[in-house]
Amino acid sequence: MNQKIIINNLNLWIKKNTKLEINIDSLEKIEIGQSNPTYIIKSDNENYVLRSKPKGILLKGAHRIDREYKVMFSLKDSNIPVPKMYGYCEDLEITGSEFYIMEFMEGNHEFNPLLKNYNKLQKEKIYSHKINILTELASVNMKELGLDQFGHPKGYLERQVNLWIAQYRASQTKEIESMEFLIDNIQKYIPKELDDLPACLLHGDFRLDNMILTKEDNIDGISGLLDWELSTLAPPFIDLSYWALMLRFEKNWPIGGLGNNGDLIPNSGIPSEDMILERYLDKTGFEKPKYWKYLLAFNSFRFTGILQGIAKRVIDGNNAGENAYEVGQQAEQVAILGGNILKEYL
Repeated sequence: MNQKIIINNLNLWIKKNTKLEINIDSLEKIEIGQSNPTYIIKSDNENYVLRSKPKGILLKGAHRIDREYKVMFSLKDSNIPVPKMYGYCEDLEITGSEFYIMEFMEGNHEFNPLLKNYNKLQKEKIYSHKINILTELASVNMKELGLDQFGHPKGYLERQVNLWIAQYRASQTKEIESMEFLIDNIQKYIPKELDDLPACLLHGDFRLDNMILTKEDNIDGISGLLDWELSTLAPPFIDLSYWALMLRFEKNWPIGGLGNNGDLIPNSGIPSEDMILERYLDKTGFEKPKYWKYLLAFNSFRFTGILQGIAKRVIDGNNAGENAYEVGQQAEQVAILGGNILKEYL
């Protein structure tokens, strides 16, 4: 289906199914992200974003853009910054794939958690706002938002381990020794205490490149949290430990972190892993988890599965990001990191 036909179909669908009054001039693919193709809709009066499923053969249960749309639509009046949602379409005749349309958010898109283009005060505000968002996710009233049936937090880790073993095996392209170690051991040591904690709304991919930073000179934080494909209900600490793991990544990796186990960088405005955890505990009232390193290892295992899926899509020719090959190759590095953390925990 060529772009002219797609634009014509979209114009008709938008007119019939949304309150937008626009006439699309063009679609331009955004060459960021690794999962779901994303496009800027350029119209005669304003820009919007179209996000769709990839085409081709996909892993079962992956690319749940319907969940993305539902959760962001539900959060529209909350303190969690999300773009406005304008419509969801599952009719494949329109563009050839399911899609939704959302607000185009002006702002800065960063990948490097060192935030080299920001001063100390700005970095402090950005990191503080991230912690505040995670605190909000831990405290939102799911029933009021209509999200109380959005997932089943009890037994979350068991289900996730089984899911990501299956996903990893379905997309495996080579044997990674550290991932085999994680697969053999991660399920044996699941902390049962997590099921006794109240359920939180889980973003599922809480990292810097899924955020839009406010654009003003006096930057004060995050204007948009995007990419809710993996969102569900889960116990606390899953998003927080995932973010902390990302900060442990080496600086020179394709998806890079702070290195040095996320330690404090003196006079930078960036808090250490321990400081991030303590601030979260202060705001939520939760006790410090004895299984913190297990959660870091679990997220290494899970993220290795995500990266391996990217590597497989490169081979299959339906990857979304221009640096997908390099990102997919990071799977082994993340598995090694996770294996080492799990050995420390054990």
